[in-house]
Amino acid sequence: MNEQQARDDELAKVRSEATNWLAKMAKAQHRPKVEQRTPEHDAMTPAANK
Repeated sequence: MNEQQARDDELAKVRSEATNWLAKMAKAQHRPKVEQRTPEHDAMTPAANK
């Protein structure tokens, strides 16, 4: 195996580990649940011109 191939293999391994780590972190994040809009929210938005 030549030096370039060894570097490419190492890079692929590191990239794979990084991708797995990022996927794990994204999955672990607890995103706030988005609630349905309530009438109070509608009162804060300008009324459409009718």
